[in-house]
Amino acid sequence: MTDHCPVCAAEGDPIGTHVRGGERWTCLSCRACSCQYWYPREIRPEFYADPEQEATYERRRGGESFLRARHRLFLERAKPGRLLDIGCGEGAFLAQAQERGFEVAGIDLDPGSIEVATRRGLHRVRATPLFDPDTGELEPGLRGGGQFDTITAFEVLEHQAQPLEFLRAARRLLAPGGTLCGSVPNRERLFVDRQRRVNSGDFPPHHFLWFSAKTLEHTLMTAGFSTVEIRPVPEDELTRYASYLEDALLGGVTKAAKRSVHKVTGGARSSSRRKRVVSAIRTLKNLPFVPLAHVVRTVLPMRVRGLYFEARG
Repeated sequence: MTDHCPVCAAEGDPIGTHVRGGERWTCLSCRACSCQYWYPREIRPEFYADPEQEATYERRRGGESFLRARHRLFLERAKPGRLLDIGCGEGAFLAQAQERGFEVAGIDLDPGSIEVATRRGLHRVRATPLFDPDTGELEPGLRGGGQFDTITAFEVLEHQAQPLEFLRAARRLLAPGGTLCGSVPNRERLFVDRQRRVNSGDFPPHHFLWFSAKTLEHTLMTAGFSTVEIRPVPEDELTRYASYLEDALLGGVTKAAKRSVHKVTGGARSSSRRKRVVSAIRTLKNLPFVPLAHVVRTVLPMRVRGLYFEARG
């Protein structure tokens, strides 16, 4: 693997670096297609068992059941059929899709999440990657083309070390006229640089690719999809979006406040009291940002956090 663009193979110019645990990555911007990508890129399934990911995956393994806006957008638009969800997690989305008439299957890199999905009654779910990165071949349980009318990949593409190989593998599994749907973080979201300073989730080895609407469309078309539609993921829940804006602008301040609350309330020894205090603080600190969240959602829809895509094979 080289430091050339993983979409068009052109050279890139360095625009940033990231260091974690003694490892160093360089972010480059492609001179030809403007894709922003990190080098080196290596998907590590064991990363998702890292203590830093514990909160997210503990929540999933506990049976997280709510749907996010990207899932609701898909369910509003899609017609029932044979569905594969790549990165299916604990299966909340697949369970909803199944209730709405889809014939569902799912894969994920996290075995703990797959166990939760199985307990939900989802029987066609497996802990496996989509394809072998060395050969490009589909994993054995997925071999055979044209198996699915729709494939979904929500917040998955930005994790890929080999995005074109991933997209082409997914495309081989689509039936004629089938559609790949999904979402990615929007690199042009409001206050993106500030948000990255207080949250490392957009960096390697978690995310390897940063997409704008333009580069996302270019990547999907390069992978062989014939028709591509990109739209913003709607910020339906203003309080959640306000929380993001507050974290981006004042994250460092509020993290220090949370540590103070933890100390004052006695931490784990006074967990119920602490939870009430923290919940009240979270609500109060986000309220001033609700008007801003409404303005951004209404006036600058392409500056919201996520991009949704539909690509016909």
